[in-house]
Amino acid sequence: MRASLASALVAVGLGLVSAPAGAADIGCDAFIDKLRAGAGDLGVDFTHALVVSRARSDTDVFDITTKSETDGDMSCRAGRLLRFEARMAMPASARSASQFEAFQAAVLRAALGWEAGKAKSAVRAMAADAREYLKASRERGDVYISGKTEEHEPGGVSLGLIVTDTDTAFILIGAEQE
Repeated sequence: MRASLASALVAVGLGLVSAPAGAADIGCDAFIDKLRAGAGDLGVDFTHALVVSRARSDTDVFDITTKSETDGDMSCRAGRLLRFEARMAMPASARSASQFEAFQAAVLRAALGWEAGKAKSAVRAMAADAREYLKASRERGDVYISGKTEEHEPGGVSLGLIVTDTDTAFILIGAEQE
């Protein structure tokens, strides 16, 4: 009885320790496939970016293009997602803004496995906060007028949204890899 209780506690403990790491372990190939499927109507395309550097790098960099007015880039190392950024020029038409919102939600579904409602709700909440901060930045007369918000998800994944008068950027940072 004691042995089975002890092994059950060890199993539960190991499960708790490994759960967050697994949640943040975002594979680039799977992410690309899921994002293409989830945002298929936007015609998402990933191409390897040409990076010129004297330093040897083990990071794969991708340029992201869509049929909408959204573009971006993504960095991966050892097959794991390090950083994803999607951008849209401002001011944007209502159609472009709607497509950008749908793209962000597709990113959250692909990266974090969220259901559509949760992803859309998170995107809208972040956008509302960023617009509010942008308005306050204008009212204060800040040197750099912007609205920024960020969220930190379990497993070390961070989300950010930055809104200015010239562009909007949605950023996802994968968990740090050792």
